[in-house]
Amino acid sequence: MGPARARLVRNSLGSLAVLGVVALIAFGLPLLDHSLPAGRPVAADVPYRVGGMVTVVPPAGAALDVTGTRPDDDRGTALFVVDGVRVVLVVGPYHGTLDDAVARLRSKITKTSGFQVTPDRATRTDQGVAGRRGTYVSPGRIGEYAVFVAKDVSVEITASGPEHQLRGLLPRLAHSLRTVTFGGGP
Repeated sequence: MGPARARLVRNSLGSLAVLGVVALIAFGLPLLDHSLPAGRPVAADVPYRVGGMVTVVPPAGAALDVTGTRPDDDRGTALFVVDGVRVVLVVGPYHGTLDDAVARLRSKITKTSGFQVTPDRATRTDQGVAGRRGTYVSPGRIGEYAVFVAKDVSVEITASGPEHQLRGLLPRLAHSLRTVTFGGGP
């Protein structure tokens, strides 16, 4: 075998090795990713950092869905699933009033086909932050929402699922809403 032929064989083997690594990355990693469960149990009565220096104690029995959770320094999203009900917290910088934040969330909800919101009512966290809480409905589904604003940060919370499952979750959800904490006090 001549030097040119040996170089060609060596280059071909190297190219095949690179192709194998690319194929592993392109096909193997997505298969591995899909084989892992999206839900991760969360510890009971332990605050979860959502983002933007906001924490919450998830409802008892909640699992964190990592596919819809994105914590960050100034904003964040957390998706919990409890008994078939999705509980979503969205935290972000906000410079408006509580009433404006409530109107913004209600508008998002009513833009979803078939959903109607009911009048909201006052609520408060254990930290003393005032908020508003309400209900939204569509045929066969019901949802709860809450909004809190403090320290130029808003927290929007929505919980939705089949009516019978959400109704069973309401006491745990109310407790969880009270545990929303803004870093450094109200």
